[in-house]
This record gives sequence, C-alpha cells and structure tokens, in this order.
Amino acid sequence: MSLTRDDHSVEIGGHTVSVTGGTGPVHATWVLLIDGREADRARAAGDFTLRGELPDGSAVRAAVHQSLVGPTEVVVHHGDEEVARFRGFVA
Repeated sequence: MSLTRDDHSVEIGGHTVSVTGGTGPVHATWVLLIDGREADRARAAGDFTLRGELPDGSAVRAAVHQSLVGPTEVVVHHGDEEVARFRGFVA
C-alpha cells in the first residue's frame, strides 16, 4: 500500500510507455511498463534509471529523480531523445 503514487504515460511510436511509482516502508517502488507489460522495476530512492525496449528493439529509459523534500521528476527518453518530462511526488 502506498501513501503517494505517481502514474505517468506517454505514447512512443504507437506504444504506451508508463512509469509508476508508489511509496513504500523504506523505499519507493518504481515500474516501467511498455504496452502494459513490465520492462523494469526498482525499489529505490534518489536518482536511478529504469530501462526497456519497444517491440521494434529501440531503447526506452526513464530517469527518475526522487527527493525527500521536493517533487519527483521522471524524464522519459527514446534512444537519445527526451520525449516527456513529468513531475509528481513519491516520498
């Protein structure tokens, strides 16, 4: 069960890329989904990256910056291109 939860989605090449995060007892749990299928998962805090692949083999990554005192920022990249930037709050 999480106290706060972030759900962010963007469409890339006809595919839905989602990043979800929820608070946990020690660290938040973050999941990268591509078309609803889990591509990567981390139980982490601070700065980290979730990685996955679209069906065409191209790389997708979500860089997460999670702070205890400020907003959480998630930046989604397709290859070397930034395609979306989201703010939320997961402690």
